[in-house]
Amino acid sequence: MSAMSTQLRFVINTGSFTATSVSIPSAAVAPDNSTSFKSNPERGAGYYSTCDGLHTVTYTVTPNYAGSLCMQASLAAAPTETDWFTVTNTVVTYIYPVVPATTTTNYVNFTGNFIWVRAKVDRSDDDPNGALQFINYNY
Repeated sequence: MSAMSTQLRFVINTGSFTATSVSIPSAAVAPDNSTSFKSNPERGAGYYSTCDGLHTVTYTVTPNYAGSLCMQASLAAAPTETDWFTVTNTVVTYIYPVVPATTTTNYVNFTGNFIWVRAKVDRSDDDPNGALQFINYNY
């Protein structure tokens, strides 16, 4: 099985419509009107029974983004909300105004035979000027 690479997609509410997008603009909110977003689930290495379980993710944010991003995983074939857990060492936090004044990309590698993975984004309410451009996921 060759490696899979994709951009994770989020359901966002821009005020005038709800859409699925790879980015989370600064004015967007989640469908529940919060600033906490979860991506659509993607198949992990464990879904295909690969032997190494290596996953890589890149988080790309625009200048002035403030908040945290992490990866969550599930070992359940058909996960419910309680089956998801945060994968160790995948949390990246951006604190405004500490983040650079340019678009920033951070990468994280994690290992596990996870059947499903998704991203969780918690954007800060304090400074909503920056945006999540995209999260690339590869295994």
